[in-house]
Amino acid sequence: MINMREKDQSKKAKIIQAVFEIVDRDGLAGLSFGKIAKWAGISSGTPYVYYRDKTDMLSQIYVAAKQQLESGLDEQLAQTDSTKEQLITCLEYFARQYIKYPLQANYIMAIHAAPELITPTARQEGASFTNSLSGLYCRMCKESQAAVVGALLLGPIMWLLRQAKLNNTQVDDAQIKRVVRISVNGLFEEEKHETSL
Repeated sequence: MINMREKDQSKKAKIIQAVFEIVDRDGLAGLSFGKIAKWAGISSGTPYVYYRDKTDMLSQIYVAAKQQLESGLDEQLAQTDSTKEQLITCLEYFARQYIKYPLQANYIMAIHAAPELITPTARQEGASFTNSLSGLYCRMCKESQAAVVGALLLGPIMWLLRQAKLNNTQVDDAQIKRVVRISVNGLFEEEKHETSL
């Protein structure tokens, strides 16, 4: 027999899974407590047992998903002081996490596109998980323009992952490594070229 606590955690897990699946299919605009409850197969009032409102729900799920996706990255980044090697490690790590947790990664990207939907506290908590990543980003911003860094580093790997999802194909580790290294090498070659001018 399932005790009440296990049953309650099961319902909360169903809610969270429904949120991820609805956002993946319909985007954040498609979310409502009624739709979530129907999707999860629970009563329409059940989400209110766990969350005050939609903002509270989105915020709590965001913080948990960020923690899940970024757990262990600090330890990997601490293995080298090289900015270039840390970038490679970081991009490969996130690509693998995206493959491992595609719904959570999509949810986080959706929230990043509409940060006003979560609380300032959740945004702050979500930003605090990976201290090494923050340091790496700050170093990169000092060395280059932030927009250029983002476009050169995240654009190609995100394109690869999205294309695989659209085509219902798998991305293997060799593809991840190749795209990440091309992106990072391109960034560092561009910096060398600019400093030689």
